[in-house]
Amino acid sequence: MKHLSARRLLAWTMPATLALAVVPALPAQAAPVNTPTTAVAGTVDKDLNGDGVPDLVTAGGTTTGLDSGVWTARGRINATTGVGTGRVKVPAVNIGIYGNGVTGNESPADFDGAQMITGTFWGTANQDFLAYYPGGDNAGGGVIIKGLGDGTMAKPYNANVGLTRDLMLDEYGNAPIQLINGYVADGAGDYIPDLVGIVGDTTNGYRLAYYPNAWAAGLYFRVALNTATPTGGSDWQNWTLASTELASGVALVLRNATTGDLYLWQGVTMTDNGDGTGALAYSQYRLASGWNTGVAISSLLAADMNADGVADLWAVFPDGSVQAYLISNLSVSKPAKIRAIQPQQLG
Repeated sequence: MKHLSARRLLAWTMPATLALAVVPALPAQAAPVNTPTTAVAGTVDKDLNGDGVPDLVTAGGTTTGLDSGVWTARGRINATTGVGTGRVKVPAVNIGIYGNGVTGNESPADFDGAQMITGTFWGTANQDFLAYYPGGDNAGGGVIIKGLGDGTMAKPYNANVGLTRDLMLDEYGNAPIQLINGYVADGAGDYIPDLVGIVGDTTNGYRLAYYPNAWAAGLYFRVALNTATPTGGSDWQNWTLASTELASGVALVLRNATTGDLYLWQGVTMTDNGDGTGALAYSQYRLASGWNTGVAISSLLAADMNADGVADLWAVFPDGSVQAYLISNLSVSKPAKIRAIQPQQLG
């Protein structure tokens, strides 16, 4: 209860201008579950429209093979099993045509260069949309737009809130170079998810960090982590993260593009030490070596597409295509089974 009270106090005592800020200038092994079950609408991560199957979301822009905006593609459902197949319905739909309020001119180009993260960031059952800028003029800034529960987002001037950038900086003034949904890995709170990110610089090194939500949309602070990479190193700048929430808890997929190493952290939890630092616990599985080594992936998304209790992957490539990878047969002694689904063109 002491930890929960501290988070309540922070949320209540933060200035209102921060809680509703505008966008700043710009390891025991768990047994895997592999038995498909019928998905239930409203309980599946990344399900934008309530049909019980995860949906794909990615930002467009000049280097993505897609026009500016936010592109969504509904997950396809197997007519026999009632669960997802990994494939999506194309062409994808641009739901970001009104921008996100950053420039004030309702331009879909507001999303250029942003990482798109989905989650219940407004504390309701709907999946909302967080656009985070790891670089460029808006580096460290971000904006959350309400999801409407039907796969679309609200017009930004009706429902948006900015991230509290200054509270998320590390001790050297660095903003995260990547953010993902951390769900409620710290066990504190039920509605607004936390964030996990990679932060640092070439001089002081890069680290993993946890950003608990202070019980208000867009309001986060930093908890420093001393967590090694899946291969035991500290070169976090070489890793890409993706996350999803399973019945077994929070799952992180970690990819090193240079080496092709691909890992899964399952049942991720974070313990807050109460002094600005924390520690992660998880079960680690090596999924593959040499997976898409050196291949540019513009967006890496994790979701349990076929409802077997294991995180799967969508890789969106710079030509605007997407490929699903269904993961099964987790093992502590050998790589998992990864089945690549035929690529699709989103645009």
